[in-house]
Amino acid sequence: MLAEAGLEHNRSRFIVKRIFAEEFRVVRIDPTLGRYVTRLSQFYEQIQRVGNNYNQIVQAVNTHFSHTAIPRQVLLLERRTRELKALSEQVIALSRELYELWSRG
Repeated sequence: MLAEAGLEHNRSRFIVKRIFAEEFRVVRIDPTLGRYVTRLSQFYEQIQRVGNNYNQIVQAVNTHFSHTAIPRQVLLLERRTRELKALSEQVIALSRELYELWSRG
């Protein structure tokens, strides 16, 4: 029971809970899920960086390109943004799938 409660490092806390009949929960941690959440957080940080870069690129295009060149540069930026959106949608779909699996199990 001590191991299932995850309190092997704190036997006294476990004993106190058992003596006073406090409820305790057994929490199982899936290391794969932890790694996935870590990678998802890193992906989110990268999306934030891309957003910052996006703003800087738009400012640079407006400052350094002629009015005839701006539409081409913005078109290239839009293409990359669509690719990023597709990737984001895949991540969201995979996250939903993982959530479904995790919530069942």
